[in-house]
Amino acid sequence: MAFDEVMKSVGEKLKEALLAVEKWGAEALAWFDGAFPPDTRREKLKEALLAVENGRAKVLAWFDGVFPPETRGEKIRHWFHVAQPYLIAAVVLTLVVYFCRCCCGGPRGGRRVKMMKAPGKNHRMPRRDFENNPKGYFQNLRSHPG
Repeated sequence: MAFDEVMKSVGEKLKEALLAVEKWGAEALAWFDGAFPPDTRREKLKEALLAVENGRAKVLAWFDGVFPPETRGEKIRHWFHVAQPYLIAAVVLTLVVYFCRCCCGGPRGGRRVKMMKAPGKNHRMPRRDFENNPKGYFQNLRSHPG
């Protein structure tokens, strides 16, 4: 195929894709209009905002029940002291895992690579590079002497 034929084919495919997206967009708008008719959208939005406000009020009431305003500071301080050993343990464990991954062979390094003497050369190379493609190594070695 010539370059012009390929470009013409790509152009046709793009036109088909754009027409499909345009059709999909029209279908999505039709669905939205069916689910939320234009004359009821304002009422639906008011209902949604009222539900959010009621949910917020329920959460605040629950919080006031668990931590009464008169003793809120004292109770929060108490629960913080109860949770403090667990928080410290979680932070220490996170740091240990992080540093172990860095030092002991995580995805960013630290893992020791097996080395070998490079065949035909007087230096060392990673063994995996040779084992992955020995034929390619020797072809490359012959094409670049030295």
